[in-house]
Amino acid sequence: EKPKKEEPVEKQRAFEEPDIQPSSKDNRRIKATVKLAAPVCNLLEFDMPCKPSTKISNIADAIIERHGGSIRDLSICVNRFHPEEIVSPEKSLEDYGVVGDCIIYYDFVATAAPLLC
Repeated sequence: EKPKKEEPVEKQRAFEEPDIQPSSKDNRRIKATVKLAAPVCNLLEFDMPCKPSTKISNIADAIIERHGGSIRDLSICVNRFHPEEIVSPEKSLEDYGVVGDCIIYYDFVATAAPLLC
C-alpha cells in the first residue's frame, strides 16, 4: 500500500497585510480649498486639486508660491483653524483623516524685504 501524500495546509495569518501603494499610484482626487485664516480675504483663497496622500509640505509650498515667496513660518490647520491643531508638514492629509474635499486654513509671518527706490 502506497503512503498517502500529505496535502499542504494553509497557514492562517495572524494579521491582514496592508495594501501599500506609492503616493504616485494614488488615483483618488480631492479638492482642498486653501484660505487665509485671518483676516478673511477672498483674493488669497484658492482651490488646490490634490490627493489624500498629498503632504502638508506640498500645500505649504503652493501657498508660499501664491504669495510670491514673501511669507514664511506657515501655520496650517485642516478644516478649522485653532493654534492647538496646527498640522505637521511631514504628514499627509490622509494622516489627519482627510479622504474627501477639505478646507486648509493658514496663517504666516510676513518677511521683511527692502523696498526698491
